[in-house]
Amino acid sequence: MKYSPLQLLRYLVPEVSCSANPSFDPEKDYEAGTEQLSVSAVVTQQQAPEKFTGHSWSVEMRISQKLKEGQNSPYTFEVALVGFFACGGGLPPAAEEERFVRVNGSSMLYGAAREIIRSLTARGPWGEIFLASASF
Repeated sequence: MKYSPLQLLRYLVPEVSCSANPSFDPEKDYEAGTEQLSVSAVVTQQQAPEKFTGHSWSVEMRISQKLKEGQNSPYTFEVALVGFFACGGGLPPAAEEERFVRVNGSSMLYGAAREIIRSLTARGPWGEIFLASASF
C-alpha cells in the first residue's frame, strides 16, 4: 500500500438540510440522476503550519438538487462541506498541485456527502437515497 500525497486532515459540515416530501407518490415514476444535482467546489490554498514541508488546501463543496416544479421526488436536500487537506511530496509526474487537490479532494468530500445524504434519508419515510458516484 502507498499513501496518497493528498491527506484529508478533517472536514466539517457547516450546513445540511433534508426534508421528506409529503406529496411524494411511490407508485409514480420519479427522476433521479446526476442531472438532478448541482455540485460546486472551490479550492483555496491555505497557510501551511510551521515546520510543514508541503502545502495546505481547503475545498468547499456544496451539493443541492435542481428539482422541477411539481417533480415527484421523495426528498429535498442540500449539504455543504469544507475539507482541510495537506499535500506533500509524491505527486504524479507533471501533476499540477491545485488540479490534483481539486480532483482528489472533491472526490473525498463527495464520498462523505453521499454517506451523509444516505444516512439522513434512510431514517425518512421513503427510504434511503444513494447518490451516484461522480468523477471530478
